[in-house]
Amino acid sequence: MDTERAVREFVHDYAETFSDGDPEAIAAHFHEPALLVAERVHMLESRDAVADLFGAILDSLEERGYAYSEAEEVDVEVVADDRARVRVDWVRYTGDDAVLERLVTTHVFRRTGDGWKMIVLLPHD
Repeated sequence: MDTERAVREFVHDYAETFSDGDPEAIAAHFHEPALLVAERVHMLESRDAVADLFGAILDSLEERGYAYSEAEEVDVEVVADDRARVRVDWVRYTGDDAVLERLVTTHVFRRTGDGWKMIVLLPHD
């Protein structure tokens, strides 16, 4: 499988996992340490740290009626056989399929012995 296609599949798998709402399963998509660069920088040094952070994110989303996410557009830039930069336009939906919000994220992914993993997550407009 070529690198770009493998990365696209990873993004779609991540979207399904995020939509399922299991912080432990989300954390399995990350390489540790990883960075979440948002209003502040979160150094995620362990799988537990990733799961704790995403547990809080999911709780906040669920309070707003969140049900699932879809990757509307995925732009992959392969920078090496084992690394890629990816920009994703996401749509988050409520249980009645109304758009809850749209967001854009940029990621750095790395192929590891356990498959593709996320190293950097940068949400932005």
